[in-house]
This record gives sequence, C-alpha cells and structure tokens, in this order.
Amino acid sequence: MNIGLKLLANLRYGISKHFVRNTCKIAVEVEPNLIEKLENEEMKARHHPGIAKIGKIELPLNLRHALERVIGDYPIKTLLKDCKQLDQYIGSRHPPAKQEEINLKMKLIIEEVDRRMPPEKLSLLGEESAVDWKRKREKLIKRLVAQRNYSWKPIEYGSYESLVYAIGRGAKEYSVLISILNEIRVRDESFQPRSYFDFGAGVGTGMWAASNLWKNTIFEYYNVDSSRHMNDLSELILREGNENQQILLRNVYYRQFLPAIETLYDLVVLSYTLFELPNIESRRDVILNLWKKCSSYMVIIEEGTRRGSELINEARDLILNLNSVELKGEVFAPCSHNLTCPRLSNNGDRTPCNFEVGFVPLHLGNEKNDRQTARYSYVVFKKGNISDPTRKWPRLVRPTLLRSKHIICRMCTEDAKLQEVIFTHSKHGRHAYRCAKASDWGDRLPIKLGDQLPTIRKTLKTNGEKYENQ
Repeated sequence: MNIGLKLLANLRYGISKHFVRNTCKIAVEVEPNLIEKLENEEMKARHHPGIAKIGKIELPLNLRHALERVIGDYPIKTLLKDCKQLDQYIGSRHPPAKQEEINLKMKLIIEEVDRRMPPEKLSLLGEESAVDWKRKREKLIKRLVAQRNYSWKPIEYGSYESLVYAIGRGAKEYSVLISILNEIRVRDESFQPRSYFDFGAGVGTGMWAASNLWKNTIFEYYNVDSSRHMNDLSELILREGNENQQILLRNVYYRQFLPAIETLYDLVVLSYTLFELPNIESRRDVILNLWKKCSSYMVIIEEGTRRGSELINEARDLILNLNSVELKGEVFAPCSHNLTCPRLSNNGDRTPCNFEVGFVPLHLGNEKNDRQTARYSYVVFKKGNISDPTRKWPRLVRPTLLRSKHIICRMCTEDAKLQEVIFTHSKHGRHAYRCAKASDWGDRLPIKLGDQLPTIRKTLKTNGEKYENQ
C-alpha cells in the first residue's frame, strides 16, 4: 500500500501515527567581533548593528505645531477627507505608459473588435448602415482603449492641494526619510554632509529629516519643486507658521527648475517624484542630472507598490550600467550587491521589493490612531566604491516568523538570491538564534551564509511498522 494512503488510514481510525519528515537548514557564521561582544555582554543581541529600525517615528514638536498653524480656518473634517483621498490616489498611481505598450494594446483591441464586428460584414450593408457601423466600431475602440490604458496626468498643486499634501503625507514621508537617512548616518559615521539637494522637494519633508540628523554640519539646503505653492508652504513651515519669524535653518534656497550650474552636493534626494515625470526619457534625464550633482550619497524613494518598486529598479539599473569612470557608483542600501534584483527579475512574481516603517500621524480633529505604517521602495547610491565591510550582510525582505523553537527569516543575499533560513538554537547557536529573533523586516543580519546542513531524517512509526521516506 502507498505510504501516504497508510498514513491517511491511520489518521482516520485514530491510530497513533508517526511519519517521516526531512528538514533542511543553512549553516550560518556570525561575525567574529560581534560574537566577542555578545560573549562579554558588551552588546545585547537585540541591539546588534544590523538593526535598522529606530522605533516609532514622530514629527518634531515644532513641525507639528507649524503644520497645525498653517491650517488656519480650513475645516478639519473636510481637510482630513481630502488628505485621505490624495494619499490613496498617490498610492494607486501608475507611471505613464510607454508608446510601444500603447501601440500593442491598441493592436490587441482592434483585433478583439474585429472579431466582434467582422470587417467583411461592412460590404453587406447599405450606405447608411455602413456609416452607422463604422461609427459604432470607432466608439467601441475608444471605450476599450480608455478602459485598458492608465490615464496618467501630473498632479497640479495649488495652495490648498499643497496644504492637503503637507497634512496628509508630511508625517508619513518624514518617517520614511528618517529611517533611510539614519542608516547612512549609522553605517558611515564619517559622512558629515555640508550640502543638501532635493528634487521634487514638496513641502520639505526631506529637508526636515536631513536637518534632524545633520543640522550642525549642513550649511546649504537647495529645494527644487515645480509648484510655487509647495515652495511657499515649505518656507512658511520652516518659519513655524509665522511669516514674520526667522527661518530656523541656514541658507535655504527654493527653485522651480533644475539649475544648470554644476555645483556638487553631498546628499541628493529624489523622493516620491518619479511618478510625476511624463515619460521614461524625462526620468532618465532627471536621474542622470542629479547623479552628476552628487558627490557622495543619492537617495531615491517611491511608493512601496509593484509600480513604485519597478521605477526604483529602473533607476538602479540606469546608474549601475553607466560606463563613465566619474559617474561610477554602487548600491549602498537596501541591496548587499550590484546584481540584478531577484525580486523583479522573476516576471511571475508580482511581489514588490518594499519595506515598512511605523509613524505617528498628526492628531487633528477626532483622530485617535496613535500609530500607522508606511510601505516604501527605495535605493541609496554611493559615489565611487563602498568600503563598508558590513555591506554583504543579508537583509530581511519580509517579516520574521517566530515559531516554537525556530525562527524563519526570508532575506536577500550578497549573491542576489532570495533565501529562507530556519534558525534553531541547536543548529546555529544561541548568538545567531537571538540575533535572528531580534531582527525584523528591513534589518540586516550580521551573518555569513554557508552550505546546507545535513538533512535531519525523522522516522516515525505506526503500529510497529517503520516507514522510511524514499
């Protein structure tokens, strides 16, 4: 009898059952200097250097008060409703379709319409009926094209729309930027930026985050946004909502267009802007222009959707494939490699490469939610070569699964593979187990992956019969 059928029969009749199970585990090696610190109790496993999370992120009090002041006499209930609608719209956006994609869809639609309304039928119709038939056919084609093509258009930000953006997305974007920029600060302590450049600066969320981390070293903030109203609101927020108050930061500049000057900036940011550009050519032009202005780090952030992740990967491939020696760079985060993204190289996998951060929203009206989460996709480039020895540490790309006596971590490795590792105390040791237990989505594990461990064979018996897994 088939082993599976025997086991099923035993289960059905309540007989004590045993079965064969094969479990495979990957060997890991914890960083030697970290082991020494853990052994000497100089460091706790929950504080290992691969942890990127900095807890629940909240806007500084002065910025919260500034945002509350700029609301003025606008009704809170209506404002919050519009904030929610704008955030949902931005989160559901697609980039403009390429012309070849539009042409292909048009071809398929015409073929579909021809099957519904065969062209041969036209010759059988009278003159009046033929005119009516052609009109119906064109109307059907237009309707199907409108249904199946994303109607992209840029968002126009006037004074009210800019305010809605600041209230609805200010705390969210600030938390994402703090989370990303803080990893640069922790991993590269020698990096002390003196200049900051933000394209698509909006209401200044990137500037808020950068000034929070490097206020004493940054001497120039250069913000570019096509909306004059966004720039005006950003400056008003820096004045804490009072036009007559002095700006808290030094040397803050606003422009509506990219400057032609070749000045270099230590930190360049492009956050939540790629969806606003009309085509792939303009995206490439902007990214290359910004990369030429960058002397150290460039950060690109988008929504954590599949489309947002694809735009980030498009920018990643563009920078990594540049042949110019002056423009050579590497990926600093989140990848531990410069190879093809394993998440997006699989056309059958629609899962985006994204991460999550918690933040405290503005408490306006009757809103009592004390914590929300934001999902985002991003890439950080470093000009030249990266000397960080921890860069090869694998990064967790999905939440850690805590189970009885084992922990499941799914990570992206230095050889561009998505690897699942089941950590146990007995096989990997207490240091690796505790570090894995303390880590979560977005963190890096201070380990080196090895070979597959020997298979554990458990033979389980049923009524004295011994079953082997063949």
